[in-house]
Amino acid sequence: MEEKSSKWEIVFVISLILVLVGLVAVCIYFYKMYTGGNEYEDLKKKVVSSSQIESYTGNPSDNDDADAPLDNIAPDTVKTNNGINFTELWKINKDLYAWIKVPDTIIDYPIAQYLGDDDTYYLHHNMYKESAFAGCIYTEKANRQDFSDPNTVLYGHNMQNGSMFRGLHKFQDKSFFDKNKYIYVYTPERTLTYEIFSAYAYDDRHLLSSFDYDDEKVWKEYLDYAQKPVNSAIGYNSRKVDITTSDRIITLSTCLGSSGSLRYLVQGVLIKDEPAE
Repeated sequence: MEEKSSKWEIVFVISLILVLVGLVAVCIYFYKMYTGGNEYEDLKKKVVSSSQIESYTGNPSDNDDADAPLDNIAPDTVKTNNGINFTELWKINKDLYAWIKVPDTIIDYPIAQYLGDDDTYYLHHNMYKESAFAGCIYTEKANRQDFSDPNTVLYGHNMQNGSMFRGLHKFQDKSFFDKNKYIYVYTPERTLTYEIFSAYAYDDRHLLSSFDYDDEKVWKEYLDYAQKPVNSAIGYNSRKVDITTSDRIITLSTCLGSSGSLRYLVQGVLIKDEPAE
């Protein structure tokens, strides 16, 4: 009888330990979910000297200057743009090649592109190349770093603490969408202004490999849908903007709630391309 009792006691202790380990794992998971991304505030203190964003109020400028290639630019030749010191940024990580700001949201982050084999490296690594739940805002190698592609896609987590690309969901509100029109991207050489034309839910297909952007018909059909995504699972917000197949757009992509098969997209068209300040 005592032997049977001892066995049950052992089973009970083992079960209790497993439950406690599971609870600790769950606590760590939610702690990372709600605190991830906070390290970027410290980064801003190191590399951003001031905020100089001004709302675009004029007409799109005709700027024929070609974007300078950024892939192999030497850090000691980089100049500060809009108060962002790219030289200091590259001392931290040379994969950080641009910076994105979306006014009236928390989105104010560096953009990374991993040049190794894993295109999703920055999905689970921060700008210090440390394993991190929040990851980093990033693009894949299918996109050039000078934003000259027809569609440049940026990825970021939908963090519960409001950081990273969580702020994109503010565009689900029509009044917010109507009041907030612009996305700003800063590189060491250029300042790019995009006018937001659409925000909607889409499936989880890989946008860069699912469409042939060199095929003008395919590209036009994609743009037509993006401007009026009537099949969006949660409806959509859009504004009338003249876009042609010769334009360049940017797509900001994040998760939509707990759905693993949907993404929330905010898209803008390049309307202004200026030299760095």
